[in-house]
Amino acid sequence: MTSEFNDDSKSAGKAEEQIKEARMLASRLQRAIDTGRSTLSKMVEVDRFVSHRLTTKTASALQIIDNLAKEARSVSMKEEFNRIYIKLLALFNEFKLIENKGYRTMVRSGLVDVNRLNDLIDVDTDLLNIVTLLHNFVGRISLKRSVKVDERKEILEMLDDIILALTRRNEIMRKVERKED
Repeated sequence: MTSEFNDDSKSAGKAEEQIKEARMLASRLQRAIDTGRSTLSKMVEVDRFVSHRLTTKTASALQIIDNLAKEARSVSMKEEFNRIYIKLLALFNEFKLIENKGYRTMVRSGLVDVNRLNDLIDVDTDLLNIVTLLHNFVGRISLKRSVKVDERKEILEMLDDIILALTRRNEIMRKVERKED
């Protein structure tokens, strides 16, 4: 009983810490939007947070999908989960790169382009929300005895939404980089 309580206590503490960190970073981003100014170190923290949240949720979803593929009863279902796994793994690798190209590239001599910053915040919010939805969805599916065709289609649609959001993010970053030249 004590071990269970300690695990719950640790989880609650970790969640509180993550919420506190998210609020602090949101405050910094709001300040950058309001003033048009920020520091490189503050934006590096935002990049790390976004990358970490995306990679952590995606890694967990990858594990669940791998287990679903292993437990699948038919060859075609195993193959479909393997295709999903490969698509998600490619996205995971993209998310790891986000830490090096994002908010930090917006800071030039202490100034930030507020319009681009807002665009990046919007797309990253979409990415984080979709990845969290995907993680929660595959987690719920893993608790069932079987996976329905509609559920596999839903996973593929979420992956398409992630790819679309990542494409929008890359377009924003290309615009930021062009302004740098």
